[in-house]
Amino acid sequence: MKSTSVNDQTLSVEVYENLQKVFADFQIRAEKLGQAYSRMQEDFKKVNLELDKKNLELAKSLSKREEIQTYLSSILESMDSGVIGVDVSGVVTQFNSAAAQITGYSIQEVLNKPYCEVFDSSQQSDCELLMTLSAEQGRSRDERVFWHKDGHPVPVSYQTAILNDCTGKKIGAVEIFSDISKLKAMEKEMQQSRTMVALGEMSATVAHEIRNPLGAMGVWAGLLERDLEPGDPRIRTLGKITEGLSRLNKIVSNLLVYTRPVTTEFCKLDLLDLVEEVVDFTEIEIERLGYAIRVEKKFNRDEKYYVLADPEKMSQAIMNLCLNAVQAMDRGGTLEVVLERGKRANAGCFGFSIIDTGIGIEQDALSKIFDPFFTTKENGTGLGLAIVKKIVESHFGHIDISSVVGTGTVVEVFIPYLKD
Repeated sequence: MKSTSVNDQTLSVEVYENLQKVFADFQIRAEKLGQAYSRMQEDFKKVNLELDKKNLELAKSLSKREEIQTYLSSILESMDSGVIGVDVSGVVTQFNSAAAQITGYSIQEVLNKPYCEVFDSSQQSDCELLMTLSAEQGRSRDERVFWHKDGHPVPVSYQTAILNDCTGKKIGAVEIFSDISKLKAMEKEMQQSRTMVALGEMSATVAHEIRNPLGAMGVWAGLLERDLEPGDPRIRTLGKITEGLSRLNKIVSNLLVYTRPVTTEFCKLDLLDLVEEVVDFTEIEIERLGYAIRVEKKFNRDEKYYVLADPEKMSQAIMNLCLNAVQAMDRGGTLEVVLERGKRANAGCFGFSIIDTGIGIEQDALSKIFDPFFTTKENGTGLGLAIVKKIVESHFGHIDISSVVGTGTVVEVFIPYLKD
């Protein structure tokens, strides 16, 4: 029994010693674990600081990118040139305000839509932007016609280019274009000016070379008529010859008037007096011709219509317009003559209108009605309205015309009024 107790004690000591060793080992490991945890916390703090730093840098980068994007968008929107960008599939990704103004399409109608779906490729000559995309080659500055949404052509100067990302990969194409309608109009005016100079030089030669023979022919015709007995049928033939000579002389005279600079002698006059005088003469001409035309005068005789004008030139212009209206109503009608202060865009002017109920003018002819040598009359010279326009413009005014076939024509002349 005693021996067993000694063994038990020995076992207990060994267990105790083992426990101490295990506990000491546990403490060592716990210390190491604590040190590792501390290091991990330090590392975690460093990672957090690094993440905060990276997040701040990213925020700054995004802010800078947004700022650059806003800056570039502002540039695009402030450009006078239209910009259309498409991705590799031909979908519109960029469309600025200038492009909307030139094409007539709103930005909402175009963005994120296939280019060919929005712009009719059958109308857009050669579809340059999509051709650039497929050929992967830009087009240097050139000119072409872009069709507006409402159907009218707009001449543009344009260029195209391929868009690549930072790695050189193709991401789309862009077209930059400008409306050159005004430039084309100026070129046309310059061409007309050059033509007028050449025409003026030719007119001087024509007047010299033709008028003298015309005068001689008129004298000979007069001599022949004097030698013929009254009732001779050849007198009628001579009358036709004289009439033809007179018409040729009128053409030459009108040609000289049109090609020479308009010399005006301005003076203060009441436009109402001038208009009434011309209308009175027109009524006499209507009676002579025997036309069933009623003349309506719409003037405010209590008001003064003072302008600075050349009485002779202005009278010629008004007379030409009135006689044109009469000739358009050979089967009868109403000639309405209106004089009033201009409204809206024509404020600061007196508006003189001649309205007839004649045969009217075709819409295709209206755009050319003031061009020299263009006429809708069988025996017209095509210089009457051209001279009227030139006279009106020499008085710093302008002239408009509108017409409906079978209904009649309205001609409006606007002349700046003289301020008191």
